[in-house]
Amino acid sequence: MAMNPDEHAFINRATGPYAIAYWIMFFGALILPLTLFIKKLASKFWYVLLVAFGMKSGMYFERFVIITTSFHRDYQTENGNAGLMESISYGIGIFFIQGIIIAILTLGIFEIIKRKKTGYNNVYN
Repeated sequence: MAMNPDEHAFINRATGPYAIAYWIMFFGALILPLTLFIKKLASKFWYVLLVAFGMKSGMYFERFVIITTSFHRDYQTENGNAGLMESISYGIGIFFIQGIIIAILTLGIFEIIKRKKTGYNNVYN
């Protein structure tokens, strides 16, 4: 019985030459966030920060797994591998956009904390 291409791609990603990246992605993006359902772990600031970094790295490993395993055995030029540079430039652009969004959110949170401490949050004075 022959496997369809989707099954083959899934098994190849989990057991192929880039399997370590796949399993880091799997752990960082799926298993690690589920540990936050344990109340004792979710109440610790440093653990939640570790999970946040793990999720972020899991997302980047997910991109790596998708792009690299798609191209690692496909050397023919007629298959259209010219899109690899577009993928890399989109990834870099998304990285900077995420940084800007995180900076804006962080500044907004600091502004909320500052207003709460100074009592400036009453807008109907």
